[in-house]
This record gives sequence, C-alpha cells and structure tokens, in this order.
Amino acid sequence: MKKIVVVIALLCAVFTAASAEPIAGRMWENLNFTVLCSPDLAFTVMPGHRWEFANNTASTADTYFEELFVGPTWTFKLSDSLKIKLPIWYYYMGFPTKSSGAYPFSHNLEILPIVEYKLAPALMLSSRSIFHNTFFASINGSSSNGGFGWSTLLREMVLVNYSLDASLTVFAGDELFVGLLTDANCAGVYGPGFSPSGIDENRIIAGFTYKISPELSITPQYIYSTTYLASAGVGNAANGSPKLSAHNFYLTVTYLFKAF
Repeated sequence: MKKIVVVIALLCAVFTAASAEPIAGRMWENLNFTVLCSPDLAFTVMPGHRWEFANNTASTADTYFEELFVGPTWTFKLSDSLKIKLPIWYYYMGFPTKSSGAYPFSHNLEILPIVEYKLAPALMLSSRSIFHNTFFASINGSSSNGGFGWSTLLREMVLVNYSLDASLTVFAGDELFVGLLTDANCAGVYGPGFSPSGIDENRIIAGFTYKISPELSITPQYIYSTTYLASAGVGNAANGSPKLSAHNFYLTVTYLFKAF
C-alpha cells in the first residue's frame, strides 16, 4: 500500500509541475497477435486505438487515433547476453476528427532495429530505433504528387528492464522523436502528414509486463509525453518550447502463437 501511495504522489507532483503547459489525458490500447514461425522469425498483426478523456485547452477529442502494424520480425542471437531483432512493418495511421468529421490518414514503413543486452541474469538494457518512413499522406492528396512523398522520423527509445520473477518484468526509460528527412513538396505535420525536421516529442515511460501464460501477457504503461513542434497544433510559441504535455495510460495485450 505504501508503494502505491508513493507512486500516486509522484504522478500528482508531475501533473502539478507541468500544469502551466497545455495538458491532455489519454488512453492507448493495442492488441498484439504474433505468430512464431521459427526461433528466428515471427509475424505480427497489431491494431491499436487511442482516445482522449481530458484536455485543458479544448474539448476532448474522444477517439483521436487508430493504427495497424503488420509485418515480420527477424531475431539474431549473437551470444547469451546479446540479441538483435529487426522488425520491418507496414504501419497505417488514421486520425478521426470529432470537430469536423474529417479522417486524415497516412501509410508508413517502419524499420525498427532492437538491441537487447543482458547486464545480469535479471537485468537487461534495450535500445529500439524506429525509422518511421511516411510515403503517403491523405492531407496532401490535392498536391501535385497526389499525396505521395517521403519523410523519415527517428524514434530512439532506451529501456532498463528488470525481471522480478519468471512472470513479471518492470521497465522504465525514455523515447525521443527527431525528424531527420522532410519532404520539400509537403508541409511537415507529424502523424497525418509528412514528418517535419527537428525534435518533435519526448516520452518518459514506466510499466511492467505480466505473463498470464506462456502465450498470453499484458503490459500496462504510464507515459508522460511532451510535444515540441508547432505541428502539435497547440500554442503559438516557437519550435523548441513545449506545445502539449499528456498523461498517457497504455495497455498492450499480447498473444503468441507458436507455429513450429
């Protein structure tokens, strides 16, 4: 009970410290269905949904984002301590807009190498680098290129993972979003459009994974996100200052099907 009280107090302190900035409260859900084709190859289908339940700058957006990941993951075990994973996934992003009824969307290619290094039997350091490549954005459909183009955004996440037992692992870390390559023919708007250049967002992450069975697990997370670019659509400050901070509660349910 004391630990729960401490966690709640810390969250309240973070909320109070950030209250001068625009604040939103959001819930994210993903269902991860992965087929293990061999010890080195898996195939994932993962739909997701996000909704907003609080916003101190405007009316809540309700459902504001829908997504779908589809693709293979290759695993390379280099030693007992070092493992590299290489997912290459198609990524659909849809943005329902309650105020206007519009539904902008984008098609993307995700290349996300993951490095996992065991520092001790129960302690692991992991690095995930998502190269988020947008090749079609519906909001640019009236442009001369018909909505097609190319931009690349890097999402660099570092996590520390600690296994309390065979079923429960806790983790914490940080993820930084940086626009690397923009499309000169299209205005940069992360998500519905092509990524702008510069630091877009930062996420502070804490959560745990609980294995209900060898096949089924749940991963609840708390993510404190801060968006910096004007593409956030909030505030008038120049790029580099916070535009929107959000308290995100994220739940992933994973089912693994072994096909070999």
